[in-house]
Amino acid sequence: MKVLSNIIIIALIGLFSSTYLFNLSPIDYRGTIDIETPEETSTLSLESLEDDLLNPESITINHTSSDEEILKSVSDSIFSLDIYQGNTLVKGNITNLELVSPSVNMTISVNKDSPIITTLNISKDKLKLEDGQYKFVFNSNLISNLDKAQLSVNVTYDTGGTYYPAVNTAPPGTKGLTLYFSTENSDTLIPVTRFVVEDKSITRMAIEQLQNGPTNSGMTSVVKDVTNTTYNNGNVVIDLPSSYAEYNNGSTGSFMAYESFVKTIFEVDRYWPINSITFTVDRKKVDSYFHGLSSEAINSLPNKERNYLLYMAYKLNDRYYLFDYEIDTVKAGITSADTLELKAQKLFDTYKDIDISFGNSPIPDGIVLNSVKAQGTMLVLDFSKEFQEALKDKDDLKQMMIESLVYTFTTIPGVDNIKLTVNGENLKNFTSFQDGRDLTGPLYPAEFINPESVQQNNN
Repeated sequence: MKVLSNIIIIALIGLFSSTYLFNLSPIDYRGTIDIETPEETSTLSLESLEDDLLNPESITINHTSSDEEILKSVSDSIFSLDIYQGNTLVKGNITNLELVSPSVNMTISVNKDSPIITTLNISKDKLKLEDGQYKFVFNSNLISNLDKAQLSVNVTYDTGGTYYPAVNTAPPGTKGLTLYFSTENSDTLIPVTRFVVEDKSITRMAIEQLQNGPTNSGMTSVVKDVTNTTYNNGNVVIDLPSSYAEYNNGSTGSFMAYESFVKTIFEVDRYWPINSITFTVDRKKVDSYFHGLSSEAINSLPNKERNYLLYMAYKLNDRYYLFDYEIDTVKAGITSADTLELKAQKLFDTYKDIDISFGNSPIPDGIVLNSVKAQGTMLVLDFSKEFQEALKDKDDLKQMMIESLVYTFTTIPGVDNIKLTVNGENLKNFTSFQDGRDLTGPLYPAEFINPESVQQNNN
């Protein structure tokens, strides 16, 4: 009998230690085992009395809780910071901003009467940021609930700068040439009007002035060697030497040079009719140049209206300039079937939401376009009261905002001028231009944008 029991035991051991698979019916344990999931009981959250900051040196953020909580610091930094410009992340996961660094494994007590108060250094120098408008997103390392662990603040750095308004007349005996120079990092072209004495063909003068370069050290000229420039019945031919390879090497520099040539020459049509531009190389026509631009771009390029441009602000060496930025009308939702009013509204929406890593909108946040009304070739733009209150004690920046609006909205086909109102009332006691422009009437784009010389601007 003992032998039989031993055999049975051995058989069972072999069975359960074998590699055979058994299909067992699923068992519902829900009625037999009670598994408790801990609930989130922390009421810890973030608050700050500051949500719109101008040139801040620091910000104070509080951890608050309606209950008594004991927290433990696990790092030497309570907060990390992500910085956005528009929808673009400029800098991420910045730490060690606390003026007083916490100790690792430090125990902290918080309740509704005793918040954790933290002051962070967010000065422009500390963060190494340029002037502009940003969204700061602070992330707390003490809060596990991600919905409560973030705090967003709008921050503007404007450390001073001057804008010199456009003018409508050139000083006596001079011609105004609008020259397009590149920024040092080649992110855009800045139009600058230089007043010069006419001593040769004005198209040749324009090219020579491009070659002379800008006076602002924050810009550079991408136009160098040119063999000849000729004008014949509205058609301009620019001959380039093949020996200067920079025009045809590198997509960014080549295209910037092309755009500088084209935009500058087409601006000459305020004096001479400019119908087209042709580029030749060693006095011969080419099918492709400027690092791959096609024949259509370099042979008899027609002088066409450039529509739907935003005029944004760029700061260089303590001076603001306006520059044009061509929008994607498909992304903006602008169609030929839209009314002028609808086109203007969509253009303004793009104006406010534009996401570019360079330049800033001259329109401060908070300004709302109440309505748009077309009256012939004039658009009446009615803004919220924030427009009247914007940019206090900064008359030159108010002028920049107005000129930006004028230049921008007159690039809508069929619009020649605009009128600005605030809640249906004329814009009064807002700012004054040296040329006496009446801000209560129709506003036309001034002839000479960004005059290079301040002295000439004051004449």
